[in-house]
Amino acid sequence: MRLKRKKNYKFLYYLLFIILLFIIINFIFKDVKLSKNENFINQLLHNANGHIVDKVDNNLFTEFINSINNIKLAEPITILDKVFAYNKETNITQAFNYIQNSVVDNPRVYIYSTHPKESFLGEKLEGYELDNTVILVSILLQEKLNSEGIATIVEERSADEYIKKNNLSYDQSYQATRIFLKDQLKNNDFDLIIDLHRDAVPKTTTTTTIDNQEYAKIMFVNNVNYKENVALANKLNNIVKDKYPTLTRGIYNKYVDSFNQDLSDKALLIEVGGNYNTIDEVVLTVDILADAIKELLNEKS
Repeated sequence: MRLKRKKNYKFLYYLLFIILLFIIINFIFKDVKLSKNENFINQLLHNANGHIVDKVDNNLFTEFINSINNIKLAEPITILDKVFAYNKETNITQAFNYIQNSVVDNPRVYIYSTHPKESFLGEKLEGYELDNTVILVSILLQEKLNSEGIATIVEERSADEYIKKNNLSYDQSYQATRIFLKDQLKNNDFDLIIDLHRDAVPKTTTTTTIDNQEYAKIMFVNNVNYKENVALANKLNNIVKDKYPTLTRGIYNKYVDSFNQDLSDKALLIEVGGNYNTIDEVVLTVDILADAIKELLNEKS
């Protein structure tokens, strides 16, 4: 009598596992596209203190990784580029700010937005993937200040996402940015803190004409109980007003809401334009505001 040999299907299990793994990983990365950061990444590699990869042998495993992730283990630039990639379903603010903030040491200015979805009219700015919100304006102001030698960072976390995650209401937005500001103050001694907003009033209220061009007006909002913050707002307002008298709407004092100004005597809430202003009008104002901030901080130096 001959005994039947039990068939071994173990290799089929391995094969099915590999196929399933490939499908899962491919699904996860199907919407990922590489950001255009080659110059930045090359600079990182040039300034690196050591080698990222010395030698990689081509084998079945490396070929598998290369095919599903669109990277080459032997070419570090493709790995770094993947790190800075973003999903098309996700706002790229965080990735962009990460790159910007990572090159700033000892920041003097910190910019955040309690209402990050406040937006402006007009087409997207050339060279930027962000929508025309106060987040984009924060980044424009950051870039301008950094170019002027004023080290500046923009908050990477979103107040809206914090509210959603913690089941808060829109009226509790300042609770979110209060957490952000407290975290930042643990490690930084800022010369200026800006909560950047835009107003929601008629365009005639938030627009002025200077040299035949329309600019978005600015306004400072303060809780009068925090005298040093009020004094700082007045200084910056006067710097702007001395050169561009019609650009500022002045100081709007309130007796309720702290606007987180109780956490620092260097905190300002600045309204740049309104919902009827275009992003182009705001850009012109950002240049003036940055110059005024530079003059203010030079006085403090």
